[in-house]
Amino acid sequence: MRRIAAVTSVAVCLAFAPRVRAQDHTAFAQQRFSRGAALYEAHDYPGALEEFRASIALYGSPNTRLYLARCLRELGRLDEAVPEFERAMHEAGDRAARDPRYVQTRDAAHEELLQVAPRVARLTLTVPGAPASAVVRVNEREVPVAALGIAIPVMPGSLRVTFDALGYEHEERTIDVAAGSEGTLGIVLRRRRDDEGHTQVAVRRPVTPLPPAPRRGFSRDLGWIGVGVTGLGVIGFGAFYALANARFDDLTQRCAAAGCASLPPGDIDGGRTLQTMTNVSIGVGVAGAATAVILFVVGRPRTAPPVAVSVGPSHVGVAGVF
Repeated sequence: MRRIAAVTSVAVCLAFAPRVRAQDHTAFAQQRFSRGAALYEAHDYPGALEEFRASIALYGSPNTRLYLARCLRELGRLDEAVPEFERAMHEAGDRAARDPRYVQTRDAAHEELLQVAPRVARLTLTVPGAPASAVVRVNEREVPVAALGIAIPVMPGSLRVTFDALGYEHEERTIDVAAGSEGTLGIVLRRRRDDEGHTQVAVRRPVTPLPPAPRRGFSRDLGWIGVGVTGLGVIGFGAFYALANARFDDLTQRCAAAGCASLPPGDIDGGRTLQTMTNVSIGVGVAGAATAVILFVVGRPRTAPPVAVSVGPSHVGVAGVF
């Protein structure tokens, strides 16, 4: 029994929860309506309009909509007031069948509509094929695409009608309508060119890819200098070696004939100098040969400057590494 009672309590709470939320919204709507009515009596029509819109967003009441229409009328926005009077009249009429209290609201909306309607004009816009995303404005007042083909209230005088939609040309028209009259305006849409608003890019032919930049370091060409140095060293070695041998043989013969003590010191020093030059020459040759080998092994190869050429409809380009 205790479990049945608990389940019953939960069911009752769930059943009444939506009603409680609706009542809460109605209470909030009533508060915004009361604030709007006070501002309306104080002739603060912009402030009252804001409160009435907030109240209707919480709870759609014909009485609130009637006051909203009155605010628009007092602000001189008659083209917006007329549809609000019409809607208030129809909503109150529907509720009057169940609640007689709305009869007074219906009659008041109808009477005030008859006073305002002759002061506005009507305009029927026809735009065949208008996409749902289009933006239509009449004197900067946006008109829903769903309202196209219907006579909408507008302020009398010269009207500026604009149409904008993605993929279509901007359209602008003007029409004069008098108070109490009805005008019709048709707009034929023009599709925007596919290439309009885009920058044409020249199609380039394939470009020969640039080779990788050559590695840094000494060129192999410097190895030939080492070869040249080696050659000079060999030639010098041969020449000084021959001169040193000739001087040695001469000194040997003279030393055997007259004794080494009789030899002039300058001749002996000259032989030593030739021997030194011989050793230096062979050293230069060996160093040059070693340098040439190293440069030929680790030096970067000799390459011609790579060049890539690209040709387009309006350009000729050359790129490379120099």
